[in-house]
Amino acid sequence: MKILLASLLFIYATLVFAYEREFIVTDIISDQSLQIQRIDKQIEVAPGDILAIYSHQTKLVLGYARVASITDSSDFFIAIIETHNKNGLIRPENYLRKLDLTKINNDIPARYDLTYRAESNVAAKYRPLVYAGLVQGMTASNLNKKEWILGPSVLAYGLTSRTQLDINLASAIFGVANLAVKNKLIDNDDYELSVENGFQYYHTSKKGSYQFTGNLDMASNSNFKSYAKFKLFTKKPEDQSLNNSEEYTRDLNLELQFSYGYIFSNWNQLIFGPKIDVNKKNVGGVVAYYIVEKNINTMFGVSSTDFSELRLGKQAYLVNLDFWWRF
Repeated sequence: MKILLASLLFIYATLVFAYEREFIVTDIISDQSLQIQRIDKQIEVAPGDILAIYSHQTKLVLGYARVASITDSSDFFIAIIETHNKNGLIRPENYLRKLDLTKINNDIPARYDLTYRAESNVAAKYRPLVYAGLVQGMTASNLNKKEWILGPSVLAYGLTSRTQLDINLASAIFGVANLAVKNKLIDNDDYELSVENGFQYYHTSKKGSYQFTGNLDMASNSNFKSYAKFKLFTKKPEDQSLNNSEEYTRDLNLELQFSYGYIFSNWNQLIFGPKIDVNKKNVGGVVAYYIVEKNINTMFGVSSTDFSELRLGKQAYLVNLDFWWRF
């Protein structure tokens, strides 16, 4: 019996070893490129395939690499590092596994440093959050080229990986024609910075308004992220939409927003933080939970334009539900 158990244990350990070590790093060619050896001969690879890099000591995912070049006559190929957790050093003996990020059944615990930002056919589940709902608005991340977001409150399209067009459908329903152009200025492993120029036309009062928004997203660590936003906008009349529905008579108005995000191991997220209306001297905020699936995001939350108003309504507290497709 002991011999049988020992044999089964040996077979199990061998299978686990083979499963984990589909590929192995044999050489560090440069800061961005690796030489990889294929251990499991049955696994096919081609240029463009995505591999998860694991530490052979801690078993944690260090980042992603993309196959750059391969030959049929060799089990060695070159891969380019696409994302890398700076707290972990990539070195020879690290092992890799092939991933299909177009599907959502990959056994990869979520971390902000493992979101995939390169232009590729990757499920929205693994991409940075671009839109955070009607109250929270856009983040500093952009859609990729020819990528769409569509929901009851938003329509957005990626002209390029750095420029996207946005329409607030919730405002448009109430007669406020609008269009925003968002440009990403900086994008690296530590932070993203974007600016948005928005234009609104109020058909009833025949007035227009201009809005400039700056977004800064910063990774605090693997599971926490901070979102900073400031809006400068010209005078505008009152409208019936749920967001920014009050009248502003000054030539220039300022709104500040600071939020913190936490990503759960299943890739769902929690975002919360205050929102300050400088001109009206109101302090509100939002807390929201995001269910992130392959191409659909669903948001549940509570928001307030003024914490001191203990009632329900557009100028006090609102229960929020929003959802959108990203494709």
